[in-house]
Amino acid sequence: MRQNIVVTTPSYRDFKNILILVKKIRKILPESKIIIVDDSPRDENLKLQKIIKNYKNILLVSRQIKSGRGSAVIEGFKEALKNTSVEYFFEIDSDLAHNPSEMPRFLNKIITKKYDVIIGSRYIKGGKTINIILSRIILSRIINIFLRFWLNIKLNDFTGGFRLYSRKSIEFLSDINLKANGFIMLSETIFLLHRNNFKKGEVPITVSIKKMGNQMLMLKNLLIPYFS
Repeated sequence: MRQNIVVTTPSYRDFKNILILVKKIRKILPESKIIIVDDSPRDENLKLQKIIKNYKNILLVSRQIKSGRGSAVIEGFKEALKNTSVEYFFEIDSDLAHNPSEMPRFLNKIITKKYDVIIGSRYIKGGKTINIILSRIILSRIINIFLRFWLNIKLNDFTGGFRLYSRKSIEFLSDINLKANGFIMLSETIFLLHRNNFKKGEVPITVSIKKMGNQMLMLKNLLIPYFS
């Protein structure tokens, strides 16, 4: 029984995917709590409310203004921290890019190796990306290699949003003022955890991406001195 696990997913106009995602999570972690932080406009948020109303142990946080993926995840984690029995905190995208069937791999590693954060990696042995053109895979790989050397952290995937955190690491992140907000927060949180001696690990995952944001804009944002 996994009653000590929370799964947080940020959502923006993904109501069509949420039911599929919830069913997949429930199949793997039937006792986990799911927190959906939704920034969709009111009409789409109402559709999402109707979709999840028949499911137990799901909390919908409705913000109804697009405030960024990073802040959505942190808001979900802060809500989850209110339950003192929760020990493990997943984050997963709501666009079905990530497969919940891989969650046991994260749990096994964080428990047996006593890590503070496990990152789902496309760029280690066994990991891969599908349904995306080669040029974008190459650009994503370049960004992550750049981050590896710039931050001097021996990880391979700094920009993936499928992760598992310990309670200690989430308590730490919720108490600091993160400078980033969108996807760049994924890199900032890893940097801050590394700088404060939290133990990090990676597990291979398969990411299926139907759409992708502006990677060149992401690379430009990386040059902003968030990590000074």
